[in-house]
Amino acid sequence: MDTKRHSPASRRKPQGGSWTALLAATTLGVAGASTVHAEVRSNAQLDEGRRYRLIVQSYDRGNGDTVAAHDRPIASIQRAITPTELRDGVRVGLLELRQGDGSSSGARLPNLAKALVLAWVEEGKPDLEFDGLRARPQPGSISGSASRSGREAAVQISVGQRAA
Repeated sequence: MDTKRHSPASRRKPQGGSWTALLAATTLGVAGASTVHAEVRSNAQLDEGRRYRLIVQSYDRGNGDTVAAHDRPIASIQRAITPTELRDGVRVGLLELRQGDGSSSGARLPNLAKALVLAWVEEGKPDLEFDGLRARPQPGSISGSASRSGREAAVQISVGQRAA
């Protein structure tokens, strides 16, 4: 009988996603749940005395580095940020919920050959409905995006381009 004790640090982490993805799969019946992490940075000149919110959305596919008006995000998050936090880098996690269960009923998960993560900063507090799922960059906001392939779990985004 093995009487060795294993420290928590020596245990392997489970593979295949976050606990929130597992929760979504088991509770909501969404087999296409996964987590993507984004680190958003900017050197844009923002006024320290104003309120800003960061909105990050994930899309199954992107037409290059753009999102069409009819495209719907599969994940979205918003949070309050300061200019200092943005310069240092803000890390967020998005729970992506895709349709389809991969069963023999014919429903299949989408091809994840190309995905797009879009981030932008605008004035205001984080009070958008559905956690910013329906939001789009407003004129004057600073934005950026990053493509990811396959099931890459992390992206880095530099925001700085002003939305027209």
